Amino acid sequence: MKKILLSILFCILISCESSDKLETIYVNDYKIDLPTYLSKSSQLNEDASLQFQNLFKELYIIVIDETKEEFNKALMENGIENMFSKDFDGYVKLLSTNLQNNVEMKHKKEKDTLINGMRTKLIMFDGKSEGYDIYYQVAYVEGNEKYYQLMTWTLLDKKDEHENIMNKMVSSFNLRNNKKTSQIKRAKSK
Repeated sequence: MKKILLSILFCILISCESSDKLETIYVNDYKIDLPTYLSKSSQLNEDASLQFQNLFKELYIIVIDETKEEFNKALMENGIENMFSKDFDGYVKLLSTNLQNNVEMKHKKEKDTLINGMRTKLIMFDGKSEGYDIYYQVAYVEGNEKYYQLMTWTLLDKKDEHENIMNKMVSSFNLRNNKKTSQIKRAKSK
């Protein structure tokens, strides 16, 4: 009986340890580190170039990317080029306005920062969507030729459990050939 209990305990410890492992996922021109317990999905957002989830843990992440040219063209086609500037600030303003119109936000925190040398606007908030209380982390990132929208979310009552891994996922986002990151790494190693 002791051997069975020890075996079960050992399996539990191993499964807890492996759940913290991160795997680098490569998509198009970017990469991101995700926990190995997330699985690929195609049900979260039809525009996303990356979609991963774990239904049991209630943890989700998507990345949507579009060229700066596509963004500027969309402004013109929709007649809103006078409302939103054709730069990163306009991109952030348009998407955050759209997000506020679709999700009831509470306890919102915004932060201008850099992720791997790229200009980023982070927005963290509690929200209500389809009757569920959700905790969101959204990052708008400016690449050389594209804008990226990273969104990760979980149930609000799982925020404490997942907030750290959500931070790790978002902060790991990088372009495959990011010259800014290479310069930063070289400067740190000197």
